[in-house]
Amino acid sequence: MHFKTSIILRMFTGILAVQGMSFGQHYFSSVLPINIQNGDARSMGMGQGMQPLIRSFSNHSFTIRIDFDMQSVTETRSFPIIDMFDDIVTENVYVVNRPKVYSMPWSLSYDAKKWVHMPATVSLTRSIFWDFRYDYTEEVRSSLGPGVYNRDPVAGYHIFRRGGMIHSTRFSAAAQPVAFLNIGISLETLTGRDMTQEYGVHVLRTDEALAADSTDVKEFNISAERINRWALDLDYILDESLTLSLSMKPPITFTFKTDGFIPSLDERTQLPGLLKADSLSEYKIPVPGEYSLGFTARLTNKIKTIANGNITYADWSHYDQVRFSGTESDTVSYNYEPAWSFHVGVEHWILRQTPFRFGFSYIGSPLGEEFEQTRITLGTGWTFERFTLDIGSAFGRTEYRYTDLFIPKGQEALHLEEVRDATFSLKASLTYLF
Repeated sequence: MHFKTSIILRMFTGILAVQGMSFGQHYFSSVLPINIQNGDARSMGMGQGMQPLIRSFSNHSFTIRIDFDMQSVTETRSFPIIDMFDDIVTENVYVVNRPKVYSMPWSLSYDAKKWVHMPATVSLTRSIFWDFRYDYTEEVRSSLGPGVYNRDPVAGYHIFRRGGMIHSTRFSAAAQPVAFLNIGISLETLTGRDMTQEYGVHVLRTDEALAADSTDVKEFNISAERINRWALDLDYILDESLTLSLSMKPPITFTFKTDGFIPSLDERTQLPGLLKADSLSEYKIPVPGEYSLGFTARLTNKIKTIANGNITYADWSHYDQVRFSGTESDTVSYNYEPAWSFHVGVEHWILRQTPFRFGFSYIGSPLGEEFEQTRITLGTGWTFERFTLDIGSAFGRTEYRYTDLFIPKGQEALHLEEVRDATFSLKASLTYLF
């Protein structure tokens, strides 16, 4: 396939596996659908990556839940300072971005036991499956030279922005055909919305530190074909205190079309990146199936306590190729590895009225040990008659090295830069029982 090699944007991807909390607006978020969190605030506070299809069967005929979701990443990029012996003395921070994105997933559920003569519910959920949003703005300043102590004037800005997401509309049904077994099944439709890319240089005054001599900012659109996917959950109820769970989702493949940036391989880092296509191109990104084992334990002590956890496996090693079609066919191959994720959480009820939730997550990466991450989660909740308000939060941090996103014209980046991402997610879930 033919590309414009004069415009190369290297993109790092894949720190986390599919089962992480949702932290959109990462630089690598348009290559892999990672960091997905479709659960409510209670699930987040207890460290769970996903909310199961099967929920507790209730005596209320109808339930509505609205989630208020805020995701934030503080991205810091720095380049090394080299001494005369070619050793790294320190790191010089040159850009800090703090983008925030918001969303409002929702869910409707109905008690269907009177129709099937067994405990059963049906539900409809609308959420984000794949978040493309990202906002990178690098302020570039001119040097006034030695002996001038005024603040260096702004020469321009390096800009890379993405917008849009792939939404999930999911219909689920769960039932308890026998006393020891719950069965949940769902069918979701995944559709793209408002997907864009913006890349370029905004020049205020010509300077050698800029990646261009004049303003050149272009916007590109991305379209995604709609696809469907099913999922299955099974709960085996050993007794009133312990339930074992199994969930599975099959592999799927996304098809995109764009005249903008498409996935490639950074030859220097051997990590996924982006490359500017010279014409409208179609590419396919495969996503592996997910398989999870979990438990829920209701501890018998004076303080009401619920503990849960799960382990999730996704074999990315069999889905590490991105295929293209356009002027001519091409394939980009990555060196992905199978990814494991672990989640554990506890819910204590203080005075049997107010829950205190905390959790821990270890999230593997298809790119190997260097990009693994651990996260701490906290949460609580309150009930007012038929209303329930739950609050959940999650914290994480990642450090890695990658190539400069905007190399000044005529220069060469000799050293990899250090990128630090501090992630924070806050979710509030409001539930009303009819």
